[in-house]
Formats: sequence, C-alpha cells, structure tokens
Amino acid sequence: MSTLSLRGITKRFGAATILEGLSVEIPLTGITFIVGTSGSGKSVLCRLAVGLLKPDEGEVTLFGERVDTMPERKLQQLRARAPYLVQGPALLDWLTLFDNVALADPKSREDGRAEAAMTRLGLMQFAGRKPPEVGPGIRKRAAIARALVLEPEVLLLDEPTTGLDREAAGQVNDALAVVREQGLGVALVSHDYDALGKLADRVVQVKDRQVGYCGPAKDFPRER
Repeated sequence: MSTLSLRGITKRFGAATILEGLSVEIPLTGITFIVGTSGSGKSVLCRLAVGLLKPDEGEVTLFGERVDTMPERKLQQLRARAPYLVQGPALLDWLTLFDNVALADPKSREDGRAEAAMTRLGLMQFAGRKPPEVGPGIRKRAAIARALVLEPEVLLLDEPTTGLDREAAGQVNDALAVVREQGLGVALVSHDYDALGKLADRVVQVKDRQVGYCGPAKDFPRER
C-alpha cells in the first residue's frame, strides 16, 4: 500500500518554525484532503513528501523509501510515481492541450498514453486547442492528465481549485473523482470544505505545527 510517513519532522524558514516534531503516517489510497489555516505548513508537507524540501530534523518515507536522504537522480524517479502539481496549471500557451499533456513523456504520443490520459478526463474534444482558448477548469484537468501520462501511483496537488469559479472547480473535482474510481491515490491541499464533504476519504489537519487530526473524513470534527 502507498504510504507517506513523516517522523519527528521540524521545518524552519529563517526564524519561523513551520512544523515542529510532526509525526504522521498517511495511507495514500482514495482521496486525502490536507487542511489547515494559511501558513500552517500544508504545502510544506507535500513538498517534503517528494524531496522538494528537506526537513531540518526528522525522516520522510514514501513507498517505503527514505526521501530526505535520497539523491536527486532517484528523487526524479520518485516524482514520476508521485507527481506534485502546483496551484497553477503550468501549461505552455503556444502548444495545444494534447502537446502539453504529451510533454510528460514524448513516447506517450506513439504508445497512446497521452490520448488515454486525456480520454480518462474527457479532454479529447479539446485536444487541438491551446490553453488560452479553454477555461481554467479545462486547463487544470489538462495538467492532471499530463501527470497521468507518467502512470503514477499517487497524485499530490496543491490547492487545485483555488481561484476557480464554481463550474471550473466542479470540473476539477469531477476529474479527481474519476481517477480515484480508477484506483489512483490522491492527496490534495485544500481550503474547500464543501469538496471535502463530497470527495474526501481521509483528512489530515495541520495545526499548531503538528497534525491535529488524521483519519476518516466522516469523523473529522466540524469545529476546525
């Protein structure tokens, strides 16, 4: 089973301590929402998971492998298994959506992975359009499709619906529901508690530099 384990994690930025002695084990199956107030360390946790940040103290393990001491070559392989998607879609405006998706691996054009990823998310009708020609929800779904080309085990997403209107956010949430149904684990940083109620299987709450809650979404306390 895909699991993210953080043991005794402390992370500082200058004089600010963001996480302090944090320990948690997160099964990365279904959809896990990572929540907390702004600046609580939610995104830091995800970046630690794939070696984009190093802890000042403690150990990070993903898929049973130690991440915080892993060399960069192996980290690149790890990130293919667990792509981390930043808030913006990070698409190239001068390429079509299909070309953007295929950028994840040029071989995906010939072996059908790019088309399959777009088909999974209902995007083939937009394949020939460029990012400025489609709405923000479609762009974000294309970014997710690009990650799917890598045939990952887990997707890590940072605020995937921030700045989107209700319709666009709904398109993104529908895409996440599709990949969960197809057996892919998803962990996402989010402030969207409405989506949490509809999508989340599990919740991790970062609070006071620690984990305030980690467990089933149905048991997550209403007072946050």
